[in-house]
Amino acid sequence: MKRIEVLDGLRGFALLGILIVNINFFNESLMAISLGGLPVEGSLNETIKTVSALFVEGKFILLFSFLFGYGAVILYSNAEAAKRKFTPMFIRRMLALLFFGVLHGIFIWHGDVLTSYALMGLLLLPFIRRSPKTTLIWSIVFTLLIPLIMTLFMIVGSLSGGSNIENMYTIDPSQIIAFQQEDQQIYGEGTYMEMTAKRINDYIASLLNMILFFPQILGTFLLGAYFAKRKFFEDIYSKKSTFVKLGWVGGFAGIAFTIPRILSDSSNTLLDVGSVFIGAPLLMLSYVSIFSIVFMKYPKSLHFFTYPGKMAFSMYILQSIMCSLVFYSYGLGLFGKLTLWQTTATAFMLFGLQMLLSAFWLRHFKTGPLEYTWRILYRGKR
Repeated sequence: MKRIEVLDGLRGFALLGILIVNINFFNESLMAISLGGLPVEGSLNETIKTVSALFVEGKFILLFSFLFGYGAVILYSNAEAAKRKFTPMFIRRMLALLFFGVLHGIFIWHGDVLTSYALMGLLLLPFIRRSPKTTLIWSIVFTLLIPLIMTLFMIVGSLSGGSNIENMYTIDPSQIIAFQQEDQQIYGEGTYMEMTAKRINDYIASLLNMILFFPQILGTFLLGAYFAKRKFFEDIYSKKSTFVKLGWVGGFAGIAFTIPRILSDSSNTLLDVGSVFIGAPLLMLSYVSIFSIVFMKYPKSLHFFTYPGKMAFSMYILQSIMCSLVFYSYGLGLFGKLTLWQTTATAFMLFGLQMLLSAFWLRHFKTGPLEYTWRILYRGKR
């Protein structure tokens, strides 16, 4: 089946957003970030932090999830056309992805998302053959499951006279600094074995934190699957009016759910829920729509995103390798030494390098090295 260029472009676009967010996890302690992150100084850093919170954080990983679900339906359609058994092949595909994810999380970077994708991908199987309407309904159910549970928990707690979740703990700035200094000694100055021991603990902690987002990931998989079943990108011109509506509605509604959290001076769980579980998916859909509309009208203006997008798996792992060489002691050892504007600028430079590398690679090969290896693992020798 011929590749769908706009999907490759969206994958590349998602990789850029993911790198802008993830690069800060290479520069800061996981515990420090979980407690709100290091304080930023200067108007430039504060502006970048606000813009990132509004338009970047949480949106591009959802875009990656959306495209994962879309791709799963394409795989199913291709398997049906070739009269191959889809289910055993897809299970092997997810197990191979799990293998890569564990290796990535233990030996390169603790913030791996492939493990979560592999586990949730297995739960995608029962919905592959369902109708578009059923797929969409389940997508909404899983997406709203955690925010509904958390909202009900807060309401019950409030009615019972219990303390608010926001007041259950107080963040001590000195503790954030202590966590940062501890990790800097390991990641920025320690040996590879010391880093690996620390990284395994952080990988487990990161994976446990991701459990809260598993229903949202599965819901976004299913949303992508719904779009695939409706063949939104096979003929994007016929869906232009739908994309325009999604762009406007998703954009305004997503921002409306996100801004209150940014403007709030104190931690508020309800605002967090609205921003992360409702605002982010809506903005992601807006990005999908706006990107597709621009791609329709000016395809050459966004074509450079298709190069890393065609080998997104390899580029995702390469991002971790490059960042580890920048921040960890076996490379430049810059952990904790860069400000927010510097990590953001570094992310754009690294992504520019990725575009050049992927364009060069694709001139000589049809697919990325990890994509090729992954295919051999779940399909056998070609």
